[in-house]
Amino acid sequence: MIRSGARRVGRGLKRRIKSLFKKTESSSSWVSAPASPDPPSPLAVATPVSPVSTESVAASEEHAPLTVPQVTALFEDMVRPALQSDGGDIELIKVEDNNVHVRLVGACSTCPSSTVTMKMGIERLLIEEFPQFRQLIQVA
Repeated sequence: MIRSGARRVGRGLKRRIKSLFKKTESSSSWVSAPASPDPPSPLAVATPVSPVSTESVAASEEHAPLTVPQVTALFEDMVRPALQSDGGDIELIKVEDNNVHVRLVGACSTCPSSTVTMKMGIERLLIEEFPQFRQLIQVA
């Protein structure tokens, strides 16, 4: 498991390094690629932007209802891979009044640690990602 993860990270680093340096076609030497095509002009004038207060941003995020696509995307990216590696899965039943209703399936449905997974893992993640989130409800 650790070895395959290290390989994946190594491949990503190789790609980044190759994008920074290009091999010249005429010789076998490496040449640094330009960082950006055109550097910004020092004479460019920035237009002033009115500052946005953090209270208005927080208020708009709090009042925006939680949606099924938002929760599904979070589950696909962060929750489902971890559960599937242990032989389980999670089903999103519905999102209602900023409450998320889910069902654990597979090995997770009978696991004695599923309550801890729900409260300390999934619920904590939802709280961090969505300030308007209220409660995680497990449907039998």
